[in-house]
Amino acid sequence: MTETPETTYTEAPESPKTTGAHAYLIVSDLHLSDIEQHADGWKAYKHPRYIFDEDFDQLVKRFSKRARNGEKKLTLILNGDIFDFDLVMAVPRKPPWKVRFKEKRRGLDATNEKSAWKLEQILRDHPRFVRTLAHFLSRGHSIVYVMGNHDREFHFPLVQDTLRQALHTAATTNGGDFSDSALMFEPWFFYVPGRLYVEHGQQYDYYTSFHYLLQPTIKKKGEEVIALPMGNLSNRYLVTRMGYFNPHASDYILNMFRYAAHWLKYYAFSTRSLVFSWFFGSIDVMRRLLHSKEQLRKKPTGYDELMDAVATKYNLPRPTVDNLKKQHRLPITTRFFRIIREFWLDRLTLFLLMAGGTVALAMGSIPLWIKLMVPLTGFPLLFFIYETAVQGESIFTVDHRMPKYARDVARILDVQLVTFGHIHMPRLIPLGKDVVFIDSGTWAPIMRHQDSPELADGYRNYITASFGNSRSTIEYHSWQPFSSRENSD
Repeated sequence: MTETPETTYTEAPESPKTTGAHAYLIVSDLHLSDIEQHADGWKAYKHPRYIFDEDFDQLVKRFSKRARNGEKKLTLILNGDIFDFDLVMAVPRKPPWKVRFKEKRRGLDATNEKSAWKLEQILRDHPRFVRTLAHFLSRGHSIVYVMGNHDREFHFPLVQDTLRQALHTAATTNGGDFSDSALMFEPWFFYVPGRLYVEHGQQYDYYTSFHYLLQPTIKKKGEEVIALPMGNLSNRYLVTRMGYFNPHASDYILNMFRYAAHWLKYYAFSTRSLVFSWFFGSIDVMRRLLHSKEQLRKKPTGYDELMDAVATKYNLPRPTVDNLKKQHRLPITTRFFRIIREFWLDRLTLFLLMAGGTVALAMGSIPLWIKLMVPLTGFPLLFFIYETAVQGESIFTVDHRMPKYARDVARILDVQLVTFGHIHMPRLIPLGKDVVFIDSGTWAPIMRHQDSPELADGYRNYITASFGNSRSTIEYHSWQPFSSRENSD
């Protein structure tokens, strides 16, 4: 069933003829956003040099050729975080709705109309991508859009309609069109019995999981707004305000000494502030999480009916759908101390206590050796013990656990392929005979290292899966050219 995965940029041979086969092209984590260009490297991940729309178009065109080889049905599965609403900080000059002061500094709230406006900005900067999807649909093929955490705004009907209308416009401009049913939005997963299970994967990560995935909104001043998880809020109110970090990678996870070096290099002699962005951004994220937590204590009205609808759509028993849901992680909002720790506020508190203790010792009438030894040895030892005792999970925990979650899904459902995105880690892991798990990687710009403008090798990943009456083929590739060792520095 599973061929050896390969990483190649050269033209692959045409697929073997498989009469009546249904072929799928699966990608995730494109993280398309509006474009920004700054001379000093600020938000370099949004620079136009990293636009891959032409490459993506070539990939889809190659996939479309399968229709000539007896594969009668072609489906493109966009498995979440295709558009990244969290990165769009732009605000309209003359907004048709009220924009609060904080929105002007940190981006629009995730409401129906504001999210539709954000999507329009992204689509405006990626016309080739729009034409690619429109052409694929107008050829009679279908697209399944599985929502992730950075594009959960597609929960809103107006946002879905904005994309659908843009695709209709692009298709008719080129003399074609498509049925609305050819573009399908899935809030949770896409499942083909006996073949594949596709889920973005944020629900297995307690930094990004939604408490009520099928109804992810809360009320804010009488308006429906997405109850964004901590990971999304951190991107919006922290990472985008600390623009020398790349939100698509993990280079913003540093120790205290490397943060100091980062500040000295990028902020010490500029008008931008790392400390204030971190501190006030952290406070704002925690405030929003606490506000959401209060409203999420009670299950939304009609939520069981939404679960029933998922079961009915895929002809699954309701207990099976409930079992799938049980594999998900509760959001970090259920563990307030972990939130405090993630924003380093516990270390800040401990540091202030130690500084205060040092001053108190210096002012006390005690021997000099105590005044020196306690701050120099006792306090560092106390800090080390504290860090060891409360270390707990990190953002990397989910990386190691994803294969386990895929194995759980494969035990619940009869499939040959389980695929998640979300963590940007391309890998293929056999789960057993005729069952494989694939992390679908990312197309977002991942650099070789923090200070390099060059892309790391092995990304821009995609999966092709073809299921016929007697043969199934699953392949995993990278579209990104391999950088030779001679040119790697």
